[in-house]
Amino acid sequence: DLVRQLPPGYQTIFNLHAIEGYTHVEISAMLGIHEGTSRSQYARARNLLITWLQKESESIKSSLYARS
Repeated sequence: DLVRQLPPGYQTIFNLHAIEGYTHVEISAMLGIHEGTSRSQYARARNLLITWLQKESESIKSSLYARS
């Protein structure tokens, strides 16, 4: 669900690299973008996902401790 919430460009590059296993060189050729653009959008997508997962984890922990 979180991957689908990424901005479209981030989502495309994240899926191509992390899920389908394409290199940034291959992605840049497929999409007609610079390799550095592919790398930076992948890094930004990854950082967003990490942030969202950390917030979700904190929320779950808070709700569990509130029940105690």
